Amino acid sequence: MKAVFLDRDGVINRKLDHDYVKCWDEFEFLPQSLAAICMLTEAEYQLIIVTNQACINKGIISHSQLAEIHRRMIEKIERTDGKICDIYYSPHRPDENSEYRKPKPGMLLQAVTEHNIDISQSYLIGDSLTDILAGRSIGCCSYLIWSGGDFEFPPNLAEDSQPNHVFENLYQATLSIVSES
Repeated sequence: MKAVFLDRDGVINRKLDHDYVKCWDEFEFLPQSLAAICMLTEAEYQLIIVTNQACINKGIISHSQLAEIHRRMIEKIERTDGKICDIYYSPHRPDENSEYRKPKPGMLLQAVTEHNIDISQSYLIGDSLTDILAGRSIGCCSYLIWSGGDFEFPPNLAEDSQPNHVFENLYQATLSIVSES
């Protein structure tokens, strides 16, 4: 089965400056993200969200508060004929060194096993180097969403750690994926 792994904040919804999305009122879909999700659904990709949510283990929000945000997000996506197959999140802080927190691939590997995903036909779309490192570590094509001007790779970044492509938004990345299908 082919899949697109999507980071959440900065890809699907607007990332808050120096804060976490803590409730539905703070969740704002990025322009054309719903249309992109619908296109990927129509192209028969399994869409799986993989998101770091350290705000849980930092005591800022609870698992149930995050579940409510995700429930409402999925409800809105389904109203536009999109479908999210599953959501994986890591509640871990960076200092906890969890295998399930990106850039480590634990969430992706779990999804691959549970959903019988063919990595050779799959993509990861994220807005940070940790997303790209997680996707590349399992061998899927990894797209970086970068809307802050020219993207420069950190010095000495290994070739296999760089994104396959850089796009301004999820919609542009989706057009590329759909045209390759």
